[in-house]
Amino acid sequence: MGMYIVGLTGPTGAGKSAVAAVLNDRGLPVIDADRLARRAVEPGTPTLRLLTEAFGGDILLADGSLDRKKLAGRAFASGENTALLNAIVHPPVIALSQELLKQWEQDGERAAVIDAPLLFESGMDRMCRLTVAVLAPREVRLDRIRRRDGLTAGQAEGRMAAQPDDGYYESRAGHILRNDGDADALRAAAAALAVRIREAAYDG
Repeated sequence: MGMYIVGLTGPTGAGKSAVAAVLNDRGLPVIDADRLARRAVEPGTPTLRLLTEAFGGDILLADGSLDRKKLAGRAFASGENTALLNAIVHPPVIALSQELLKQWEQDGERAAVIDAPLLFESGMDRMCRLTVAVLAPREVRLDRIRRRDGLTAGQAEGRMAAQPDDGYYESRAGHILRNDGDADALRAAAAALAVRIREAAYDG
């Protein structure tokens, strides 16, 4: 049957990282897709070269590393540009994820989690036996994003507006964790999910 792979996603500020931390604390290895995306565009990588060809050589800083702010300004200027960015970055992230999963399986792991904001958009959900979305009320997300990233209300609203609404996740995810802002309740729900994953991994 192979490993029992769980995809974890949700909009910014909903509490996905907190859930991932609990799952990891409960012994489930977690792939951080954002971290892999940063690895994929390190200086000298084919992915970084493709990005410069697509968005211009001036998206590089003086030391040859990626100017993420400049890239974001261009990549998110239109739906077409965003699709181009995703087409370049998603394949190497998926490849790196598969390498990690293969290694963990060889090490005897029965289950693993993929923490990916763009789980469905990237197609990584097809690697998963279960998909989980963490959702939270708008005011909870707004407050968390402002405090976490030091943004104004307008900047936080703009970041939230650029992401799908709850219905997008509700129609795709196999399991929903709702975060009303009570951190203890969210951790308890995540711990219960860890038990469910473990049971499914060993029963399967």
